Amino acid sequence: MSDRTDNSAATTAVRPFAVEIPEAEIEALRARIAATRWPEKETVGDASQGVPLVVIQELARYWATGTTGAGARRN
Repeated sequence: MSDRTDNSAATTAVRPFAVEIPEAEIEALRARIAATRWPEKETVGDASQGVPLVVIQELARYWATGTTGAGARRN
């Protein structure tokens, strides 16, 4: 008997799965995102101080609403 894991195509194939998250949990997350207290804009024009504020705000907006600033919807 071998201790090796079977790496055949059957065990490494991508299989669909479902995630069930209660709507109340999603709404609570959206509320926490909407309540974010943002820092002042960074003082440099590059990423040396981390992710630019405008980028992270756009990401938070997408998480909270599912849309980008332009109103586009991604699925």
